[in-house]
Amino acid sequence: MFTTLKNYVNRKLNKRKMEQSGLLGSRKLRTDNPLVDAADRSKVLGIFMLLLLWVVCVMMLTMPSLSPDIGRLVLNQRAPKTIFAEFDFVYEDKKATEKLRAAAAEEVPLYFNLSKNAINTAEQNLQLFLKAIISRSNSLKNNNRLDPGDEFFANLVATLDENVHNTLLELIRNEQQLQNFTREFNLALSRGIFSREEKDSYKVGQNIRIVDSQGRDRLPRLAVSVPTPTEAAEQIVDAVLKYYSSGENRKALRAALIQCCVSIMGSKGTLKFNFEKTEAMRQEAASRTVPVMVEIKKHQPLITYNQIVTSEALERLDAYGEASEGRLRETGSGQRLFKNIIWSFILMVFIGIYMYHIHREIVRSNRKLALTGSVVIVCLIVNYLFIELFYFFSSFLGISPGLIHNAIPMALPAALLAVMLGFRVSIYVGFFVAAITAMMMNYSFELGMKGLVICCLAGITVRSATNYRSYFMRTLFIVFFSFWLLDFDSYWQAPAAPDVLVWTAGVAFMNALGTAIAALLLIFIFELLFGVSTNMSLFMLCDYNHPLLKRLQLEAPGTFHHSLTVATLAEYAAKAINANPIKARVGAIFHDIGKLVKPGYFVENNTGETDKHSDLRPRMSSLIILNHVKEGMDLALKYKLKRVIRDAIQQHHGTDIVLYFYKRALEDNKEKGIAVDESEYRYPGPLPVEKEVVIVSLADACEAASRSLQKPTPNKFEALVWEIFRKRIRDGQLSNAQITIAELALIRNSFVKTLTTMNHGRIEYPKDENENESDLFLEKSVTPAAKAEVDKKNGSKTCTDSRTAN
Repeated sequence: MFTTLKNYVNRKLNKRKMEQSGLLGSRKLRTDNPLVDAADRSKVLGIFMLLLLWVVCVMMLTMPSLSPDIGRLVLNQRAPKTIFAEFDFVYEDKKATEKLRAAAAEEVPLYFNLSKNAINTAEQNLQLFLKAIISRSNSLKNNNRLDPGDEFFANLVATLDENVHNTLLELIRNEQQLQNFTREFNLALSRGIFSREEKDSYKVGQNIRIVDSQGRDRLPRLAVSVPTPTEAAEQIVDAVLKYYSSGENRKALRAALIQCCVSIMGSKGTLKFNFEKTEAMRQEAASRTVPVMVEIKKHQPLITYNQIVTSEALERLDAYGEASEGRLRETGSGQRLFKNIIWSFILMVFIGIYMYHIHREIVRSNRKLALTGSVVIVCLIVNYLFIELFYFFSSFLGISPGLIHNAIPMALPAALLAVMLGFRVSIYVGFFVAAITAMMMNYSFELGMKGLVICCLAGITVRSATNYRSYFMRTLFIVFFSFWLLDFDSYWQAPAAPDVLVWTAGVAFMNALGTAIAALLLIFIFELLFGVSTNMSLFMLCDYNHPLLKRLQLEAPGTFHHSLTVATLAEYAAKAINANPIKARVGAIFHDIGKLVKPGYFVENNTGETDKHSDLRPRMSSLIILNHVKEGMDLALKYKLKRVIRDAIQQHHGTDIVLYFYKRALEDNKEKGIAVDESEYRYPGPLPVEKEVVIVSLADACEAASRSLQKPTPNKFEALVWEIFRKRIRDGQLSNAQITIAELALIRNSFVKTLTTMNHGRIEYPKDENENESDLFLEKSVTPAAKAEVDKKNGSKTCTDSRTAN
């Protein structure tokens, strides 16, 4: 026990001496901020971020409906913008309806009642007239002088011609003719009579209806067909005189009778206008009139830019506003909020299930989860802003709102996540954003499907971009052509309106340009905030002008050459298994930058004949070798290298053992009987996880081992690679690797092929038989005396050769 304690104390003292002499760092392996690491693994924080994303989605869906602002317009002003209908609606054209109702009211006949007073007065006047005729006849018969006095009809009869008077007297005394006269007179009264002034006041074609004494409506008739007193008198007289056979006094008798009848009936007529019933019938006819309804189709302009606002336009806009409010009232705010909450939750559950089963690395990392949620939130906000901008500019340019789908940057989430988290993640997140945006646009199924297709196309196109210019151009072209070619409605409208294709292309191009610019800017922001790496940023790190690589070339050229060889091996192997070759290459280039601190202690940089490890104990040498991982992490953090590079530096040795110095320690301590702790000669880890880091780890071991082969051949390389792979598997170095046995076989074949081509043999070049030529370099460096001696020797040799030839 005392010996073990003594050995432990000696190891600690030796380690302390090395730390003081600068041969060994005294600090632990530097990693990211512990608080950041804890936050990355916190389940509470992950749940909080999911709830935050849920709340944001609900808020975006509950915000005021995305539609163009109508504004307040006044009569006779010029419209400041074009306003389109966002939905089909029907409204009543009040002006046209009023015209129809007025026309229907005009068609209602005027109602008149027979005036009982006028009829009774006329009947009484008739009796007085008949009595006056008889009185005059009696006076003439008795030869008495007739004094009519103030009586109207006595005076009227007194003015009649004697022949006319005698004829009337005969008519009266003839019971049959008297009945005929009385009947025609009463019939004329009952049919109705207009005064001359009243008849002239009605227009031609005016219908009337007469209500008889029993309240029954007679059939409609034209007002012009109703006689005046004179016309009625003519009808009565003509009807009576047709039974009168005398023709000598007929004309005089007719005129006298007409005058007498007019006097009897009076000039006011027998009809009285019934205003109440006429108005009631007019209102009833107007109420039966069907209102004039105007149908407005979706995206039809309600008013165009710079148009004079008329009363019809104001009526149309008011109807559109009422229809919009009605649509909002149909689904109350509470119902809409509940529906938005449920749908957002369902979408998040489905996306979460997919992520948990397919991309667990995202679910288990709050950093990646926050990145995904941030992309969703930013894309939803950008979509909202693009919609508002489209409505703003379309109202001035007269662009149909039907092109709104072409103005929404639906491809933005796929363009961002395809290069940051992968193609499949970009598709599902793009579908989520497309679904939320479609619900924002009144649950547009077409928009949701178009967003899904465009996200797939954008993700496929941009995921292999290796520089920012290629990324920008790919995003621009795929978004432009996708939106333009998927707008099928424009093809149907093109024959009637050819300019719709131009507008469609213009809106799609502006959308593509905005999407490409936004994606490029957001890529820089997300890389800075979340420390993610893309092919573009990694490709820039492959430039050998990076300060660390420049130092590596100058201070550790052997390590630099080794890193380049490992990078070549890793790149081709990554391509063989469809991993990311750029990520593998850049990780391999930087994986040994920790050797910059003490480059002379690594064999590839030791150009001298002395071995710096010869004076050190195996434990000290192993500590120097093991420490290059810590030094590499220090440099990586100092120069703010990407996480994937830091993972390659930290994990490329895993927990592998420094076998050479471990074996030396066993041999040195075997005689002393001191036990050697194997863990002291192992790297601190962790084990490699991602495919690219695994490839770098294997390529590093294979490249280093290949240097020890004598007269390398393909079979030797294959055996070497296979042995290293089996050793790593047996040692558990690939226990956490996200890689399959089939992929390991492909990596092995790639390594063998690459190593064989890199260490190919060459044929031996024949020596130059002409040895008489002087050495140009020697001529520059030897003295004149030495040159003369060399020429003398060459001359004597030439003579000897000539003798031999002879």
